Amino acid sequence: MTDLATIYGQLRARAPQIARSTAAERIEKLRRLYQAVYDLRAEIGEASMREVAMDGRMMLLPLKEEIGFVCDRLAGWMEREHVEALPSMMGRQAYVHYEPKGVVLHLATWNAPVLISLSPVVSMIAAGNAVVLKPSEIAPHSAEMVVKVIERAGLTEDVAVVTGGPEVAQGLLALPFDHICYVGNNRIGRLVMEAAARNFAGVTLEMGGKNPAIVEADADIADAAAKLAFGRHLIAGQVCLAPDYVLVSNSVKDAFLDALQQKVREFYDPAGEGFTVSQDLSRIISVHHTRRIQSLIEDALEKGATLVMGGEVDVDARFVSPTILTDVTSDMAIYDEEVFGPVLVVQGFDTRENAVAEIARRPKPLGIYIFTADRASADWYIDHTRAGTSAVNNAVVQANIATLPFGGANHSGIGRLGGRAGFVEFSNPRGVVEDALDAKDSAPMFYPPFPKEAAMFVDQMLTP
Repeated sequence: MTDLATIYGQLRARAPQIARSTAAERIEKLRRLYQAVYDLRAEIGEASMREVAMDGRMMLLPLKEEIGFVCDRLAGWMEREHVEALPSMMGRQAYVHYEPKGVVLHLATWNAPVLISLSPVVSMIAAGNAVVLKPSEIAPHSAEMVVKVIERAGLTEDVAVVTGGPEVAQGLLALPFDHICYVGNNRIGRLVMEAAARNFAGVTLEMGGKNPAIVEADADIADAAAKLAFGRHLIAGQVCLAPDYVLVSNSVKDAFLDALQQKVREFYDPAGEGFTVSQDLSRIISVHHTRRIQSLIEDALEKGATLVMGGEVDVDARFVSPTILTDVTSDMAIYDEEVFGPVLVVQGFDTRENAVAEIARRPKPLGIYIFTADRASADWYIDHTRAGTSAVNNAVVQANIATLPFGGANHSGIGRLGGRAGFVEFSNPRGVVEDALDAKDSAPMFYPPFPKEAAMFVDQMLTP
């Protein structure tokens, strides 16, 4: 195994120098990072094709915008953030000084492996941290590309990329990092939190969940069906923000199911040759995950769910056809478990109160999607649900927007990524109060012994 303690020790020794880097130096590192990604884009694309049958270059588009956004604004973010003067400050100055967390660990997942490995690293570098990055071993070709990107960018002294399986992750979690970022599932998220607690390290967790969509009676049914069909089948549903189940008004449920099937076929089987020949439908990352999705479908059908569409699985080919289920109940595993595959559950509701009650039966999701033509209805659903992110009349589009903080709520995540939110997430906001440099100009201080009138003065100050 790689000597993790040595890698950590080298970064710990270098961290103070990295912390004192200027905005210009950090920006130069980020520009080198993107140039390396661009230079290796063809190889990155091929790596993803081998893993999920999707050109990996498509997953790099958000990275370009994010790096450009950060580079244009980083100097301003690093400036002292002066705060409002209050009477208690007696004329003193106060400001927030953003300093790096120190040595940060990033454990990345496999579904968009290069993007998910590098996007948080952009914020970590911007904040002035030393970084240990472990790409997922489930996407080994992309993990190797991450190694090449960091080497080509000349960032190996600031960012150590460590590859390997669970034993490497366990070894890293035993080290006293200042902050740990993890993108993945709840089970590993709990282990990360436990490890972080031993060293009082900060944590950023992005863990997805059962993301619901709500389709109201007044929604544009064809539009909702198209956007949910696309969002569910992006990377074959292996996206943390993908809609997992749809709550649709019973008055339009049949029309929605018809439209949903039509859109899925238009997108992924336009010639009627079958979904297996589609060039736009990705494959599942591994045989193990294919079997897991297959077992969720079989369990649901054995317990009474209705198969509206699909259900075909070829484990060896890592293929799951677009699948739609109805009549799913809480005794089925798919009711609670995130599918992470091209399977969509559709359920009817009578009133909007019924819809939000159904959502509340599960942990807070990463995303909620609301389809309606009524402004008041959209606002009502946002006010009566809780989630990390949301979109109105669309799905999945709220990811990778640099001006928005991205993250979950409780089970679906802790902390925020992207843009300035990411810079703040991997910084320590140090509060500073300054008195005058010349003591003669300092704000007044009150030292003991205090006169009897002091109590009266304090009492007067406390008066509402």
